[in-house]
Amino acid sequence: MWSEHQKGLYLAVSLIGQAQAVLGDLPKEKRQIFSDLVYALEERFAPSSQTELYRVQFKERRQKASETLPELGQSVRRLSNLAYPTAPLELRDTLAKEQFLDALVDSEMRLRIKQSRPKGLNDAIRLAVELEAYNKAESRTMKSLGHLRQTTSDEQTEAPNSPDTAVSMGQMTTWMQTIENNFYCP
Repeated sequence: MWSEHQKGLYLAVSLIGQAQAVLGDLPKEKRQIFSDLVYALEERFAPSSQTELYRVQFKERRQKASETLPELGQSVRRLSNLAYPTAPLELRDTLAKEQFLDALVDSEMRLRIKQSRPKGLNDAIRLAVELEAYNKAESRTMKSLGHLRQTTSDEQTEAPNSPDTAVSMGQMTTWMQTIENNFYCP
């Protein structure tokens, strides 16, 4: 079992970046005491006085234009943990799942995921990624089919003996002969 001093020393040497700067704010005698280090880091990076701010950010979180679904999910999870630090993990996961769904831009996707009744945030993210992949594949399939024009029997058709039809029939006959001469002659 590690002593408070050993845990503090290990934590102190493991810090990098802004977290390491917290060491400079502590008196020298407290820099290797685990509980003092943890307290200083919590005050700097997750102050309990800011939970209300995190709750507002959590509730207002929406998917950004260039943000992937896993990135959105990770952001919602982080805000859930900051907004409700004392809530049980299962409750935070449920809140994060609900906020993730509310944050989605695509309302059809939101509805389909809700109908699937995901158990938690990870389940909701997985379903969203799958639906996004299916939607992209379907969109590509529709684009590859080209542009088709639907007609109905109500539309006027040219009479077979009209001048416009005769010209176009004559042109088509000429084209057909050209094709036959160029490709089917021995």
